[in-house]
Amino acid sequence: MEPMGPKLAEGRDSEIFEHGRGKVLRVVRDGRSLVAEAEVMRYVRMHDYPCPEVFDAGDGYLVMERLDGPTMMDRVGKPPFPLRRAGHLLAELHERLHRIPAPPGIAVAPLPGDRVVHRDLHPMNVMMTSSGPMVIDWSNASAGDPAFDVADTWVLFACATPPMSGIDRLIVPIGRRVLLRAFLSRVDVEAARRAIPAAVEHRLTDRNMSSDEHASMRTFAAWAAGG
Repeated sequence: MEPMGPKLAEGRDSEIFEHGRGKVLRVVRDGRSLVAEAEVMRYVRMHDYPCPEVFDAGDGYLVMERLDGPTMMDRVGKPPFPLRRAGHLLAELHERLHRIPAPPGIAVAPLPGDRVVHRDLHPMNVMMTSSGPMVIDWSNASAGDPAFDVADTWVLFACATPPMSGIDRLIVPIGRRVLLRAFLSRVDVEAARRAIPAAVEHRLTDRNMSSDEHASMRTFAAWAAGG
């Protein structure tokens, strides 16, 4: 499918284009089918979960509702720096999603279970729109144990180290710790801790993470397993 408008954004594996009034076209570079992803998005919307509406999907493309607003990560980086509020909201989004029974035929997460898990539910994948938060990027959604989803988010907060310079090298880690503490205060920490080794094992296959991040994750998994 050809886009009807200009490129709006791009990520590691896809590009987003304007595609008519109130719609965007996501095109994946590897041409894989996005039908299963679209079906999951429609399914969670049927359960009143905040997710973009899907209009069409096929090999290499997905047409969905256009969302306007910053990501949660962008929002917490600006005054009044609502870090604790964001952590609580992120935990609520996890909890709401994990109430939803996994539909038949969906992929299975590394830690199996009977709930829908997102497997990448962190502040970069939450859009703060005028009508409320909306969760995006459902490419990894699976049937799994909710603890795995929470553990995966915990691993990213604890171990991912995006490029930073200047004063950000001092301020950003502090903000992340505040947000993480708020998130963990509203989830089942013990269950998530038990799931950390499985989450780390999966994240170690991510070629977009650095060798330093991989080393940090291995140390984190050892801590969780030894507790």
